[in-house]
Amino acid sequence: MLKALAQQGTNLLESLINRLFPPERKRNISEKLTDKQKDTIKKLLFLGKYQTQEREVRRVKHLLYNLGFRKRGLEELEKLYRQNKDQYLKKLAAWELLLWHANQYTEEGARKCLELLPEVVQEEKDPVHIRKAAIMTAECLNRLGKAAEAKHVLSPFLASTKGGDPHPDLYLATANLESSITAKMEWINQSLKLNGMSMIKLDPSASSSPYDSIVMDRSHSEDLTNNQPLVTVIMPVYNAEDVIRTSLTSVLEQTWTNLEVLVTDDCSNDATAEIVEAYAADDSRIQLIKAESNGGAYVARNLALKEATGDFITVNDADDWSHAEKIETQVKHLLKNKAVIGNTSEQARATNHLTFYRRGKPGTYIFSNMSSFMFRRKPVMETIGFWDSVRFAADSEFIRRIKKVFGEKSIVYLTTGPLSFQRQSDTSLTGNEAFGYHGFKMGARKEYEEAHDYFHQTAKRLDYSFPLKTRPFAVPEPMWPKREINKGERRHFDVVIASDFRLDDPTTVGNTEEILFHKQKDARIGLLQLSEYNVNPDRTIHANVREILNRDHAKMLVYGEKISCDTLIIRHLPSLQEWQRYVPDVKAGQVRVVINHSPQNMQQCQKHVKEFFGDSGVWHPYNASMSKEETDTALKGG
Repeated sequence: MLKALAQQGTNLLESLINRLFPPERKRNISEKLTDKQKDTIKKLLFLGKYQTQEREVRRVKHLLYNLGFRKRGLEELEKLYRQNKDQYLKKLAAWELLLWHANQYTEEGARKCLELLPEVVQEEKDPVHIRKAAIMTAECLNRLGKAAEAKHVLSPFLASTKGGDPHPDLYLATANLESSITAKMEWINQSLKLNGMSMIKLDPSASSSPYDSIVMDRSHSEDLTNNQPLVTVIMPVYNAEDVIRTSLTSVLEQTWTNLEVLVTDDCSNDATAEIVEAYAADDSRIQLIKAESNGGAYVARNLALKEATGDFITVNDADDWSHAEKIETQVKHLLKNKAVIGNTSEQARATNHLTFYRRGKPGTYIFSNMSSFMFRRKPVMETIGFWDSVRFAADSEFIRRIKKVFGEKSIVYLTTGPLSFQRQSDTSLTGNEAFGYHGFKMGARKEYEEAHDYFHQTAKRLDYSFPLKTRPFAVPEPMWPKREINKGERRHFDVVIASDFRLDDPTTVGNTEEILFHKQKDARIGLLQLSEYNVNPDRTIHANVREILNRDHAKMLVYGEKISCDTLIIRHLPSLQEWQRYVPDVKAGQVRVVINHSPQNMQQCQKHVKEFFGDSGVWHPYNASMSKEETDTALKGG
């Protein structure tokens, strides 16, 4: 009775808050709060019916994307959508399902997305959700060859404020519907004009792709030649001969002219270095730095950072075009806001034909550009030091370190419109299926995030040196600057232990004992995270296991790696209950399965052992006290 009354009171409070604070007002307030303040408010408010439902859908979404439970995750979303008792929960599930289908970028996915879209716009009042739904509708219609119908969907949003205030995403969505490059450019320029940026055009004399033909129409910037602080632009390059001219030219044509452009060649085996040298001969602002060995983008950045003399530091990737007013926009903000340590501008991902890519986000083409991060050199170098020396994902770690030291308000994510077009291609790192970023973190990136967050919480100092002689915390091998193996080869271990290393129960104790037992025998040990579906997906690797990894007693193996081992030991049966995608490719001399629990469906577990590791394995009781009858009953799923 009391619980019901309390829930009723919470729901009334939630309803009152929703009436007092409409969506746009909530967003304005959110921009003024720190992440910690937002978390505190969420904990206070996440008691009502709506918040409970949102939390449930987020749980399933995390299982689906971050942990790779694709079959079971989709089944749960379908179940939430099929129920008719609660329309709000139904709408939340519909949003996630339609996004999943649209993100397959297939005609079948587009049809399924269009079937679900009416559900999310029914009685919807939030103009942002309405706008995003319209963009998703247009995208899917276009994929089905119905560009005219797609334009009809977007036209009311472009002619009025039906979708809220004008938004540049609408213009990029419309640009994607145009077959004429001239019409496409008109819509792209509309997105730039919304934030007061100069327009762009295509060089008619260029014979390259539209992306590589972009030039500025004209610059509206005032004269900036007097007393400009120096900005160092770092550009790591590797085998970039086909794209480097576009990126370098866009940097050299910045309205902020007092630049030091440090290009680090990461041992390219094409003509990249020669092209940069030719540019440097014509423009004294360019300096070429040659790495002695290939170490990845962040080692290349650090080589340049050691030489940098600018008041401000920023990065321009080798395959990205930047608007001429990008650096000026970011510098002026820092000059006006002395307490801010760094800022970012916005980007859109674009193909060579200037088709824009959502990168998995619903109805959103424009988002913060982490590689545009501009920071004050001296305070950062004195307290934070260098980027982490890993091959990918270090932008977010660097920014989190700065926030940890200088406070969350020390970094500002500017709303600029798309001042960079990140080139979308099959060969770009962020397009890599296993190690790329697809709008969510999984595999190596998820493990790296957990590892650096643990270090940030426990370390006394957060300054990283370069060259980095000793790692501050363990990271997966695909992120090492000096890889242990060549591409396509298998790393070998004496023992690989597969379990759910997040658990805080006897399972973790058993895992730890197993690791230490093999370590005493000087065995080379790999750990393979197999997640149990019913465990809270927000849980991270147990602190005891994290310390083992950081002491180099074992290596964490991740999806995308190829592994061989003498013995694979699977120690937690419930982790085999549901199929999960993010399992490394392991070839084991022998597979041993420890029966530590009686799962719901033993046959399903046996099937997944075979699917994951190519061997049904030998099954053992957890301990000697487990009788043969108990073992046989467990194996039969009884």
